[in-house]
Amino acid sequence: MDKWLKSPWFIRVISLILAILLYASVNLDDGASQSSSILPEGNKEVTTMNNIPLQVYMNDEKYVVEGVPQNVTVTVEGPNTVVTKTITQKNFDVFIDLQELEPGTHTVPIEHRGISNQLSVFVEPKEVEVSLEKQASKAFGVEIDFMNRDKIEDGFEIGDTTVEPGEVEVTGSQSEIDKVSLVKAIVDVSGANESISKKDAPVKVYDQQGNELNVFVEPSSVKVSAPLIAPNKEVPLSIQTEGELQEGYSINSVKANPNKVRVFGPNEVIDSIDTIDNMTVDLSKINEDKTLDIDVPVPDKVNKVEPSTIQVEVDIEESTTKTFESRNVNVRNLQENQTITFIEPEDQTIDLTLIGTANELENVNQDQFEAYINVEQFVEGEFSVPIEVNGPSEFKWELSNKEAQVRIE
Repeated sequence: MDKWLKSPWFIRVISLILAILLYASVNLDDGASQSSSILPEGNKEVTTMNNIPLQVYMNDEKYVVEGVPQNVTVTVEGPNTVVTKTITQKNFDVFIDLQELEPGTHTVPIEHRGISNQLSVFVEPKEVEVSLEKQASKAFGVEIDFMNRDKIEDGFEIGDTTVEPGEVEVTGSQSEIDKVSLVKAIVDVSGANESISKKDAPVKVYDQQGNELNVFVEPSSVKVSAPLIAPNKEVPLSIQTEGELQEGYSINSVKANPNKVRVFGPNEVIDSIDTIDNMTVDLSKINEDKTLDIDVPVPDKVNKVEPSTIQVEVDIEESTTKTFESRNVNVRNLQENQTITFIEPEDQTIDLTLIGTANELENVNQDQFEAYINVEQFVEGEFSVPIEVNGPSEFKWELSNKEAQVRIE
């Protein structure tokens, strides 16, 4: 044994083994160091989320609250994987808890839940001042505000308006309810040319200064309907006739049904319309009692006429006659220094025979007719002058003499 220890080869072998162990130890330390440097340490991240809704926990059947911001800002800090998951899923709540508070003004902290405890959370603002009041409700009638009335198609205006429902219930704090001055729905009617119908006109609530109040409205919208009508007035119809009935017939009556129509249009147009008279019945095509459908002409710049078509009833019957004998023939426009002598008819009279229906002739009398000659264009000499008749236009007539032979001196 002692010989081995004293042997130089033994010492060399031991030295080699120690050297190998030392080398291995150094390499293992370097490898461990390299391995630890390859593994990630877990990077941190800071992210801010804006416009996060702020929830309110309270007895909303009993109280209303004012002063609560709609949204808050939430900043989270921590491992990037946790931050990413949080901002992506947004599976958390930010809230204030008013459930144990009495009416009054309170400063309450903004809380959160559902955010990983691996994250640091910062909410801005940290707290809010709120006013808690008892809830009140009241029914109000809904008025309608038609916007852009001046842009409705020319000649039209809004008729009677219907609102369903006519009342809404407004709920809020008593102080807000006391401020209510106007509840209205707004309807834009620009360019309208038909009846107005809006099923969901939103209802807004205002104070006396025209500021919109933060209250709850039930229902929040109403149905609005209204006709668009043009200014209008009723005017009579005048039916004209042309042509002649067959011989042996007379017109008993020509009646329009209805005998008036309504014209629609701008006031400055319809104010000047007193009658509609461009309507004609051709008697040459009538050989029996007949009812005609006639379109009513629409005057210039008038929007429409109602009804647009009328019926004209033409009643005819066989003619009969009535004769007034020895009717004096009057002289018109004879100069003061002239005299006139009738040569034919010598007695200055004629027979006037009226042609018409029995009903028309029954009550007519001779005083309604005047036979005359007009000598304005004549000087001295003998002349043939047409005999004219002035009388009701519905009659036809025949004269025993169509002309008078006269001498003017």
